[in-house]
Amino acid sequence: METSRMKSLSVIILIIALAITMASCGNSNSNNSGNSNSSDKELNILCFQGYAEPTWVDPFEKETGIKVNATYAGTVEEMFTKAAAGGTVYDIVSIDCGAVQRYYDAGLIDPIDIKKLSNYNKLSTFFKDADYKVINDAVYQIPICWGATIPVYNMDKLPDLPQTWQVMWDPQYKNQVSIADEANNNVIIAAISLGFSDPYNLTDEQFGQVRERLTAIAENCRTFTNGFDNEYQVLSSGETIISIGYDSMLIMKLRDNDGMTVGRLMPKEGMNIWIDGWVLMKNAEHKDAALKYIDWMISDSGQYELAKVVGFGAVTPAAKDAIDPDVARLTSYDNIDNVKVPLFVMQNPENFEKRVELWDEIKAGL
Repeated sequence: METSRMKSLSVIILIIALAITMASCGNSNSNNSGNSNSSDKELNILCFQGYAEPTWVDPFEKETGIKVNATYAGTVEEMFTKAAAGGTVYDIVSIDCGAVQRYYDAGLIDPIDIKKLSNYNKLSTFFKDADYKVINDAVYQIPICWGATIPVYNMDKLPDLPQTWQVMWDPQYKNQVSIADEANNNVIIAAISLGFSDPYNLTDEQFGQVRERLTAIAENCRTFTNGFDNEYQVLSSGETIISIGYDSMLIMKLRDNDGMTVGRLMPKEGMNIWIDGWVLMKNAEHKDAALKYIDWMISDSGQYELAKVVGFGAVTPAAKDAIDPDVARLTSYDNIDNVKVPLFVMQNPENFEKRVELWDEIKAGL
């Protein structure tokens, strides 16, 4: 009897010990679910087309074991709307330099610890030292490429065009031009074409002149485009012969797919330069994976493949030679120092919502 009781007691003690151990393991897994297991397996990104291509995503997934889930936006406004509505759905978002302050003010992003990016110091000085990405001494955006929103045109239909923004307003091209359906970019273009020294901080009087200017170009347009695919479609189909948008990607695709001879303006009045990069969303669920992907994009191989695929300007010397020769010749994306017209680096505007309202009013009045 005593032996039987001892055996029973031993069994009970063993069961209790196992229960405690299992509970402890369960609590440990629960506490780490957002930091190690899930963050090592998945990454949700919101980006423009061209920033999640198989040529670098596939090697990244293979080396890290992290699955990249990409959602795309076609315009700056669509990007912000999706990011703001996404909550914790997205871990990182690709935005231009002029939007960093807007995302920060909206409470959408967290600072990025550049000490955790092994490739950060590979950035060219121009981009590493850029102050647009620093708020309260913290870095909020990591640049991956740069470019300009500039007209591309079909040289098979047009001769060499004068290097001026005035081409877009020329009545002889009425219903043959298109611009992107992006309020802020269009306001900037109008302001630069008017010779304003600061297209990001307009006075009320300047806003009035911009309204007239944008109304005129809107009336000259055949359509407003939404993203790269739409820009390519209107040019390749002949619906338009001049379009403002993703210039380097258009140059390569129209040349390679359609055999088109492509021209690109470098307006003497100047052009606004955007610097695209990644921001880390507030309380990102997969923060470790996010930092790994950001770091991958500024690595030598990541930069080289990005430049080769989309043709935008390189932010590290490693990508310089990857720029397509035709793109380099037309855009100077291989070296920002080769640009010979005034450059306006994109900034947060004085009132983004006012610019959106202005563009919406102009479209409604057509």
